[in-house]
Amino acid sequence: MVRKAGRIVFWLVVCLPGIGMAQRGNLVPNGGFEEYRTCPRQDNLLGEAAPWYNPNGATPDFYHQCFPTVQMELPPHSGQGLARLFLDVSWAEYLQTPLKKPLVADECYFFELYVATPTPGKYLTGTLGAYFSEKPLTAPEKGLLTADPQILDNAISPSILQLHWERVSGYLKAKGGEQYLTLGSFKRLPVFLGYYYLFIDDVSLLPIELNLGNDTTLCGRQSTLRLDATTPGATEYRWQDGSTSPTLLVSKPGTYSVIVTTPCKVLRDTLTVDYALDFDLGRDTTLCEGQTLTLTTPPDVPPTFRWQDGSTSPTQTVRQAGLYSLRIEQASCIATDSLQIRYVLPPRLDLGRDQRLCGAEVFTIRPDFAEGKFSWQDQSPDLIRTVGQSGQFRATVSNDCATVSDTIAISYGDCGCVIQTPDSFTPNADGQNDRFELMACGDITVTSLSVFDRWGELIFYSDQPPFEWNGTYHGRTCPAGVYGWLVHYQRKQGTSAVHEQKRGALSLIR
Repeated sequence: MVRKAGRIVFWLVVCLPGIGMAQRGNLVPNGGFEEYRTCPRQDNLLGEAAPWYNPNGATPDFYHQCFPTVQMELPPHSGQGLARLFLDVSWAEYLQTPLKKPLVADECYFFELYVATPTPGKYLTGTLGAYFSEKPLTAPEKGLLTADPQILDNAISPSILQLHWERVSGYLKAKGGEQYLTLGSFKRLPVFLGYYYLFIDDVSLLPIELNLGNDTTLCGRQSTLRLDATTPGATEYRWQDGSTSPTLLVSKPGTYSVIVTTPCKVLRDTLTVDYALDFDLGRDTTLCEGQTLTLTTPPDVPPTFRWQDGSTSPTQTVRQAGLYSLRIEQASCIATDSLQIRYVLPPRLDLGRDQRLCGAEVFTIRPDFAEGKFSWQDQSPDLIRTVGQSGQFRATVSNDCATVSDTIAISYGDCGCVIQTPDSFTPNADGQNDRFELMACGDITVTSLSVFDRWGELIFYSDQPPFEWNGTYHGRTCPAGVYGWLVHYQRKQGTSAVHEQKRGALSLIR
């Protein structure tokens, strides 16, 4: 099962100007217990991890993977070495080392170490500490050293895991002149049979200073620079553009600044970034067929330059699609820029010839187009569409250069499909021409038939088939003479129908 590393943070104050990736370095020599004078092959050999030494009569241990031993119960937090302290009744082991240089008064420092124990249930919280002093602590006895550590482990949880590295860290504000570090228990020791071991690794003390670097000049506008303001324990980063990441990517000239807030102090730094050979050929461009574009070298260009085709003319005329680039050299700076040229042909569209349709005929319009985006004027979502009614159908094709349009007309005619009626009829019951009746093709549907006498009076009406008149009115025989008729009907046109009417005269003969 994988467990996350614990973390214990002390906000005790040791203050300097700020710290980033350009930090001054660890002031604790051999803080990872990597270096040794002679490979330790037994217990009680802290002195081999010089300049660490034992400040009292106890016997702290130093182990290194140059000589594997069962006493080294877990791998080092990093590297190959670590130290071990044993704590028991009246027995307190310590680690002591001179610092690389004395601390500066009122400056801030960040302290950190990693600790692990095989018996977390016995571990006494609030006992492990780091004491910085102008002179070394010494005592011939094996008990507690008398000191008030600036950093004390008050945050380690009693539920820490067995043989699991826990981070202890904190801030220190120096009084000035401190040049020794002592690690161990400064508050209390275990009771009888309460003894336990502590493994120590990766001890560091870093001056808190913020240094983004010197003002600089980058080569060509494609160059970038990663500014790093990472500061141990920082609670907030604020760059000039409002971003809050510990780092900022520079991709154009300008002045860059950052404010870093720590529990110890607020840090600020600024630098200016310039660009040499900062030129730009422009954005990728689309040209229409027949157009040209002239590319020009920047003003005051150094004498060493060439285009993608090897030419050294101050200008280059673009007449075809492709990638165009300019390479300029100035001292050790080489900068290039390029742009892609795309040529677009004029759009093309053909909806086909106009169509004249009959009856229930329909027509499918299949647009023939190229070099652009197609759309119907009526916003129809279908590219290919089937129509069955008269009208004009318009579409367009557009690209970066132009828009073309086309229209196809669809019209419906009678196409010979008409209603036919007799001019006269003889209702004499001889079985021939006894009724006035209509005839029409299948595309026509009659909806009503009306008959009028010579004075315009309606004497017959029917809106149900069969649409025919037998020459009577209210059951009485109508006299011979001329009568008028009116027919309402529907004519199919593709997928729809057109409402029409027809009228005429007929002779009733007896």
